[in-house]
Amino acid sequence: MGFWRVVRKRKWIILSCLVVTVATVAVVSLFMPRRYDAVARINLDYENSNALGLEELGLPGGVDATTKLETQIRIMQSETLAWNVIQQLRLDQKKQFSGEKLPLPTGATFESIDDVHRAGLIGRFRHSLNVQLVPKTQIIEIRFRSTDPKLAATIVNAVSDGYIERNFKTKYEATMKASNWLNKQLDDLRDKTEQLQSKLTDYQRQTGILGTDESHNIIMSKLDELNRQLSVATADRIVKEARYRTALTADPELIASVVPEGTLATLRQQEAEISARVAQLSAKFGPAYPRLIQTQKELDQVHSGIIREVRNVGSRLENDYKASLKSEQMLGGALDQQKQEAYRMNQDAIQYAIMFRDVQSSRDLYEGLLKKLKEAGITVGLKNSNISIVDRASIPVTPAEPRIPLNLALGLLGGLLGGIVLAFVVENVDNSIRTPDDVEIRCALPSLGIIPTIPINRNGHKQLPAGELQPFSLPIAMSQPKSQTAEAFRALRTSLLLASAGAPPKVMVITSPAMGEGKTTTACNAAIVLAQSGHKVLLIDADMRRPMLHNRIGVTGTTGLSACLAGIENPDSVLRQVESLPNLYVLPAGKTPPYPSEMIASDTMRRLMEHWRSEFDQVVIDTPPVLAVTDAVILSTMADAVIVMARSGVTGHQSLRRARDLLLKVNARIAGVVVNDLGLKSVGYADYYGYYGKHYYAENGNGSH
Repeated sequence: MGFWRVVRKRKWIILSCLVVTVATVAVVSLFMPRRYDAVARINLDYENSNALGLEELGLPGGVDATTKLETQIRIMQSETLAWNVIQQLRLDQKKQFSGEKLPLPTGATFESIDDVHRAGLIGRFRHSLNVQLVPKTQIIEIRFRSTDPKLAATIVNAVSDGYIERNFKTKYEATMKASNWLNKQLDDLRDKTEQLQSKLTDYQRQTGILGTDESHNIIMSKLDELNRQLSVATADRIVKEARYRTALTADPELIASVVPEGTLATLRQQEAEISARVAQLSAKFGPAYPRLIQTQKELDQVHSGIIREVRNVGSRLENDYKASLKSEQMLGGALDQQKQEAYRMNQDAIQYAIMFRDVQSSRDLYEGLLKKLKEAGITVGLKNSNISIVDRASIPVTPAEPRIPLNLALGLLGGLLGGIVLAFVVENVDNSIRTPDDVEIRCALPSLGIIPTIPINRNGHKQLPAGELQPFSLPIAMSQPKSQTAEAFRALRTSLLLASAGAPPKVMVITSPAMGEGKTTTACNAAIVLAQSGHKVLLIDADMRRPMLHNRIGVTGTTGLSACLAGIENPDSVLRQVESLPNLYVLPAGKTPPYPSEMIASDTMRRLMEHWRSEFDQVVIDTPPVLAVTDAVILSTMADAVIVMARSGVTGHQSLRRARDLLLKVNARIAGVVVNDLGLKSVGYADYYGYYGKHYYAENGNGSH
């Protein structure tokens, strides 16, 4: 609430600051030079930039795409690229770019530019250049701002082309350096490979390793062959030994099964046939039969032949077995000897393997580098680049600045904020009393009410609360009883009647800290509204130094309070009754005495005050200012209530506090403070009487003017 109260109270300051700021921004924006932004967009494609795999030779791994893009943006903003564009377009000779101070004389060589001019040109170029990444893309926007739209587009395209050319040159130079390095390395590797191959050949010749590696050589081949032959001999010896063991049984049948083919088998067949005939003849003719005897002899001969043949077969099988055993033993010995030779050559085989792998590694490295060298040559020939122009810069037609709508919006916001700040500064610097809140907060005094600015009266005279009214103009409570000001005095009447507990105050002193704060006007109107309510009221002008009350109320006569205090006049005889308001009596100040304060402080004044207390319902006393003279302080000791006037925007809170302190020192009963001359449209008045508003009084024909 306090914030809005200050805003409404100081609205003209805020509006003035707002108007001045917006007007200034508008004028400055209209007179600012028009600047144009030219824009080009390029795409950096890192997915296809390493199609041949050559970048692995020189680029570190683990660099993400964002870091690469930020690096390229810094390259576009580099001094080297800026200087190349300046040199290419001779921007040092263009006033649209370099201004009036920087351009060199016409015809001057570019190499003659000194360091100061060079730094200035580069600084201006980089200040106007803006390079940024389009979010969530690999597209980079290049902007350049200039007063010449054509020059801006030319510079942006030159930056794009220069960056692409620089990128290609950088890759080309890197590729050529790699190619030169590879050529040198290839020569060294070729010589080294030839030397290693020669050493390997000599070592093979010395050790007898003639195969392609350590597992293929003469010794190992012999070892494998002997092992195979030994296996065959062992198998043959086992077979022949089994036959030999069978022959030792001397069983013709078994021997015949081992040796199915041969004489023994034939004899066995003959024996079977002859035995069958012997059995037939013996069964038919008996043992004495001659033919049976002859056949029996043939069978005996066959038996003898079988026995001889069994011995012969056994002898042959024994010889075969012994020969096979001897062969097996000889092959076993040869195998053992060959194994010893293989064991002896193990160390040579290890050294051979090491030398063979060195030769193989050197050969592989040589072939790999030779492949890279060929690919590098292909890359240079293809002129590969991962940068492409998406949009070339065109000549802009709409200026980028000044952006008048935005400037006006910012000016409006800045003026509003500045006005509010200024309003609060003025509010804090202003030490005057403006509203009843100021009275209560700053001076710790109760507020009795407010009196708005006095409107123009029916006679055409403007009544001023400072005491500058035209003579004999009726107070507003009588001339305009239905006006807002009259209503304010009636509200003050209510506050005065309730100012003390038990009974309304009879004697009321109305004063102010200084002159011109409306105490006389308030005293007149307060007495009138009290009388209008049926009270018998006495209005006393106790300001005998500058009496003005008789002019305000419209009474005549030269005698008054001063004569009563001097004992010259009877107090009742000098009272003037107001014709239009019979309940109101007025006691003018009379002639100015030499020592008003002494007369006010006299016992006569106290007796008169007691007399008037008994004769009237209320006594309203208009006194001089508290800070000017002591009259008001003296009279405050005789009063039931003291009303202090404060003029809005005029009375300072220091003055009001000092007046308060002077009154409290004499134990005066301060009823409160009345804020006077508060504008009808002011924030303070609206806060207190906004319920009715001006429409109520306008409907009754007494609205303010």
